Formats: sequence, C-alpha cells, structure tokens
Amino acid sequence: MTDVVLRLPIQPGLEAQEFGLYLSEFMEQRSPWAEQHAAEADAPFMMIRGDPASGEEAKVVIFQEHRLASSFSAGWERRRAQAGEINPTP
Repeated sequence: MTDVVLRLPIQPGLEAQEFGLYLSEFMEQRSPWAEQHAAEADAPFMMIRGDPASGEEAKVVIFQEHRLASSFSAGWERRRAQAGEINPTP
C-alpha cells in the first residue's frame, strides 16, 4: 500500500488551534473504522508530524488510504475557510 502524504502549512495561533480541533474530531470520528481495519493494516491509518525544516509551521499527515486522505484534506479546507470567515486576517 502506498502512503498518501499531505503537507499542510499551518499558521501559528488561531489556525493552529483550529487544526488541532479538526484533527481530534477527525480521528475520533474514524476511530471505529480504524479499529475494525487495524488487524489488516501494515501501519496506523494516520500519522502526523511537524516539519520544522521547512522554515514555516507545517504539519505532515500521512495516510494509508487515499479515501481518508481526500476526506481529511477536503474537510480541513472547509474548516479553514469557515474559520477565516469568523476570524479574518487584519
């Protein structure tokens, strides 16, 4: 199985907090699926790490399933857009 790697630039402050909330919600919603498929997986369904070498705040999220990566990416873009409407940048 090929890893699907998402590299997401995350602004410090409110966006980082929103990302943390979104990440927690996403993992909680998918935990029943992850538990069902754990025995047949060769790695966790999702891994996350920071990318300090990039010179900017970034998160690298790695998935084993393309469908989950697409769902995460689309959901984060929606959430980020909604948060931007609530907390516009000055």
